[in-house]
Amino acid sequence: MLLTMTTPPPVSPSPRSSGASWSPGGPGHSAPQSPQSPQPPQPPPPQSQPPHSGAQQGRPRRRGRIIAIVVGAVVLLAIILVAVDFGVRAYAESQVKSAVRENLPSTVTGDVDVSIGGGPFLLQYLSGTFSEVTLTSKNMQVNGVPVQIAVTANDVSTDASKPVPSATGSITLDEAAVNSFLSVKGSNQITLANGTVGYSGSTQVFGLTLGYDVTATATPQGPDVLLTPTGAQLKAGSSSIDVGGALKAVVSQPISICVARYLPEGVQITSITPTPGSVTVTAEATNLTLTEDALKTTGSCD
Repeated sequence: MLLTMTTPPPVSPSPRSSGASWSPGGPGHSAPQSPQSPQPPQPPPPQSQPPHSGAQQGRPRRRGRIIAIVVGAVVLLAIILVAVDFGVRAYAESQVKSAVRENLPSTVTGDVDVSIGGGPFLLQYLSGTFSEVTLTSKNMQVNGVPVQIAVTANDVSTDASKPVPSATGSITLDEAAVNSFLSVKGSNQITLANGTVGYSGSTQVFGLTLGYDVTATATPQGPDVLLTPTGAQLKAGSSSIDVGGALKAVVSQPISICVARYLPEGVQITSITPTPGSVTVTAEATNLTLTEDALKTTGSCD
């Protein structure tokens, strides 16, 4: 029997003997690490913000609320002042209205409306002067004749005894009213047309009495109304003879009518505007006192 001898494989040197590191897991495994305590998660770093950003955001809101409160208070105060101004103005207008009615001459009847214009009433009252006061007649009659009157006074003092520095006014009369106040010698009626005044008259030619109708313009001249003829014609059936010379003489003679005795002293007529059936006269005055005695004192025709 044959015995076969095999050579044993070479034995690798022991890790311990060679000084190499050894691990129980064999090659490729690292030595176990000593256990460590777990670290808590770190919060993200805070973002940089401007200092006191919350206070800065709160200030505009508070400022906005304060502005809104102030604006609301101002608006409310303005509404209150307007309401008070309106009420006091209405009361003052009623007082002026009563005073005017009491100071009207006995020959004048009717009522008036009063309006105080200009700026805020309270400021005007405190200053002692109203910049504008307007009076408008309602159903007014003078000596039983219907008239329409409007007067605007400026810089009126709160002291009724002081004169009004300046005032302008207008009066509108119908044709019947004009004839009740005014008359032209030799004429029984004044007629009103667009821009002209008509009246009648008569003249003597060769012993004959001839009637004629005149068309004239009306203009103020101091205390008088001046009628300046612009044309004349014979009345129908007066005569067939030539009276051109006589009519020329009529046309060349203006007629003056004094109206001062119908107006308060110091009032001057500034314009006369005839229209069919009525006439509007404007006038002005300075330093006019609005008392009964002053309004009853009229101008003179002497």
